[in-house]
Amino acid sequence: MFTIITARDIMTSPVYTVRPTDRVKRIIALLCTHRISGVPVVDGKGHLVGLISERDVLEAMYPRRRELRQDRGRTSSGTTEREANVDRLLARDIMIRQVITAPPETDALRLASIMALRQIRRIPIVQGRKLVGIVSQGDVYRAIFQGGAPGEQESDAPRQPRRPPYDMRR
Repeated sequence: MFTIITARDIMTSPVYTVRPTDRVKRIIALLCTHRISGVPVVDGKGHLVGLISERDVLEAMYPRRRELRQDRGRTSSGTTEREANVDRLLARDIMIRQVITAPPETDALRLASIMALRQIRRIPIVQGRKLVGIVSQGDVYRAIFQGGAPGEQESDAPRQPRRPPYDMRR
């Protein structure tokens, strides 16, 4: 029997988050330590106010490299060369403010469609304005591929444990 897989079923929760006043150096450490490629920015009430990806950090570190820049909803703070000094940058300086989100009831195929059309790799899951989880592209594809297609019987084979995205032993 086919069951609809929703964001609630596949989201990571709790989510690593940062505050708008956190330094970019802390964000870099968080991304590297936990092997994640992006992190939501939340206010004191847990409301989503932005999102920072590895690319956002890279663009801030190398502002003169035109090939790294993209216009993705970031409001300009009028900074140019000072951004190269990562020690002084805060999350609010580099975060994307117009974040595409979804509620927990969103089905996995809809999430895949949004990711493909918007060319994004993660979608924060919100209940109202409060961040409750995050779904990555890998989460969505695993759910779709392992969940089976409509009309297929689900396999009794155990699911493989999730591998870290980067294994230092390779």
